[in-house]
Amino acid sequence: MDKERFGSPWSDLWISNRWRMLDLFSVPAGGPVAHGIVAALSDEQLAAAEATASRVVVVAGAGTGKTRTLVERIGHLVTARSIDPQDVWVVTYTNKAAKEVRSRLADRLGKASAGRLVMGTFHSLAARILRRNAAAAGIQNNFVIADDDDSDRIFRTCIETLVPENAEGRAERINHLATAAPTAIRRWKCWGLTIEDIEERGRPRRSDEDERFAAIYVAYQHELERRGLLDFGDLVLKATVLLEQNEDVLAIEAGSIRHLLVDEAQDANQVQVRFAALLASRGADMFVVGDADQSIFSFQGGYPEAMAHLGGPEARHFNLTLNRRCTSQILKPAVTLVNWNRRKQEKNLRSDREGQEVGVAINGGEREEASAVVGQIKQLVASGAGYDDIAVLVRSSFVIPAIEELFLRAAIPYELTGGASITDREETRDIAAYLRLAANPHDDLAFSRIVNRPVRGLGPVAEHAIVDRALKAQMPFYEACIRHAGDPAARLAPGADKALLALGAFLDRIHRALSQQDAESEELVAMTCATDGAGYGAYAARGNDRKAKRRVENVAAIARIAREEPDIVAFLERIALSGEISEEKRTKGSVTISTMHSSKGLEWDHVLCPAFDGGVIPSPRALREGDRGKAGDRWKGPSGGGMEEERRLAHVAFTRARQSLWVSSPTMRSGRRTDPSCFLPESGLDLTRHFDPLVDPSSRGGPKFQSRGSSYGRKGFHRR
Repeated sequence: MDKERFGSPWSDLWISNRWRMLDLFSVPAGGPVAHGIVAALSDEQLAAAEATASRVVVVAGAGTGKTRTLVERIGHLVTARSIDPQDVWVVTYTNKAAKEVRSRLADRLGKASAGRLVMGTFHSLAARILRRNAAAAGIQNNFVIADDDDSDRIFRTCIETLVPENAEGRAERINHLATAAPTAIRRWKCWGLTIEDIEERGRPRRSDEDERFAAIYVAYQHELERRGLLDFGDLVLKATVLLEQNEDVLAIEAGSIRHLLVDEAQDANQVQVRFAALLASRGADMFVVGDADQSIFSFQGGYPEAMAHLGGPEARHFNLTLNRRCTSQILKPAVTLVNWNRRKQEKNLRSDREGQEVGVAINGGEREEASAVVGQIKQLVASGAGYDDIAVLVRSSFVIPAIEELFLRAAIPYELTGGASITDREETRDIAAYLRLAANPHDDLAFSRIVNRPVRGLGPVAEHAIVDRALKAQMPFYEACIRHAGDPAARLAPGADKALLALGAFLDRIHRALSQQDAESEELVAMTCATDGAGYGAYAARGNDRKAKRRVENVAAIARIAREEPDIVAFLERIALSGEISEEKRTKGSVTISTMHSSKGLEWDHVLCPAFDGGVIPSPRALREGDRGKAGDRWKGPSGGGMEEERRLAHVAFTRARQSLWVSSPTMRSGRRTDPSCFLPESGLDLTRHFDPLVDPSSRGGPKFQSRGSSYGRKGFHRR
């Protein structure tokens, strides 16, 4: 433990086997723990953490201490079983989770031991293997990871090439394919479909649409290869194929692993399951932790059976059933709802905390419901809650504007989460594009991004001409800029020629700094931001408003990452893979407004779930796309999504609440009548009782609720 932080009395604290691992260091996302210090490990957690079976599956329901159990398992391996930390590989769902686990282990084992653990997401571990074995994988070892923006642009280019010029309705067809094809192909990669599978002789013909997508897939992969790019889906898929086809690489990579631990196993896709099995195929023990009832990412290839497939038929199963987050009143409807899903045994979650009944409200239209949300928050704050302690969780983002509008009118501070990530920030993509051009001065995607960032007065015609000049002559972009600026036929706008000359000179300068002087990432970022460089720092700081402040903060964050990752390839990879992480909450003292999907892994004292009506949850689109195929199917993927995943999503939303939960439905949406979601009666919430909070400021248990009559009953909802 940190003696300087806690003082000398802590140095003599004896923690027995039964009571060790008191989590004194961390606070769950969303606010402080309700009871102060987190309790000791339960018997269930301890049994799982110290299990001796070679295959262990820990079913950890919401709020049961999954991360603490994982941390204790790793600590047990290193301390009690003397496993070298570098022989332990830990797979987390996000980089943020990896950072949290490593931080806790630094407290548990010391920074040196924690730093030797091999830890990261499936994507980052796969990238690590591919870079070490690039030649065997048939790729460049300095490959760049394409972000979604790059990927979408390449998809469109391929589609425009494949759709005939004289095709009827060509523009509409291209737009349709540019939306539908990337979605299908990204799923195929999650399911393990390769272009070799597509080009295999004698394979059965698929539907016309699948065949069109397949042709686009092949063209897209060839274009990525030509540019030295891999997209996110390629990372795990190519690493898996490499390990399956190259015994020597498999022996080296898997042979060094003695223990493989997989967190959030329910979110793994088919390729990740194969990848994990290969990593553990040379004698490694596997420890899998997660909760199939929190499998909510089928659109990313996840499926509920992933946990069982990771553990295998011989795995020993442990169940964590004591929820230390929610009250019994919150937990009951959450568990009741998912027990409607097909399952071998009913879910068992319990709480040793009592609290208030779940609030249920039936409102008029969307505006009236938003007004009710504002009223709930005001009453919670009046009862002593802080804005940081409150979250509004919705199934779909289209319902947020009505809530935002009334929040602004009521002067309720709030922050939207659930979409922005490090790679979604304009500043990140811009600066990364400059550094990509330093490493590869022929990168046309990067050039197209920065040619007018900062503004240089170059229109689309000029940009196209420069790109065309560079590609046809196979010259670097810094040379193409200089030549185009000096070409009288270019007819550039006044001042644009000088700006273009300056850009060409700067791109040449950073390329030489990297190739001849081995400049580090921090120096290249500084050059890009400097006034005598690209001038990006002043460009980001333009204006004098909140957006300008955010842009400057973003640039500062990128500079910090560059300082931590001096190697440019490692820097660009970290930037790309950090796209898995949502932004940290920036505005303190504000209500969180989030989608249910983005709330996964977070918790708050008070959670409000408006828009709980049938047109929103279950999502009609999710119902249409659910239950596609079966496990192992590389074209259709495993069965997933649909009504059962929508129930799991509501279960996740409910179990984010520590003290109080409020659920509401409007009676009108977009001028049409809407009914409460069928999930309300399925969860056992009584629609004949309409609850509104009556605040008791002296109460520490959260808001009180009063029953009111309502005309909405259970009629029309039936268990199937």
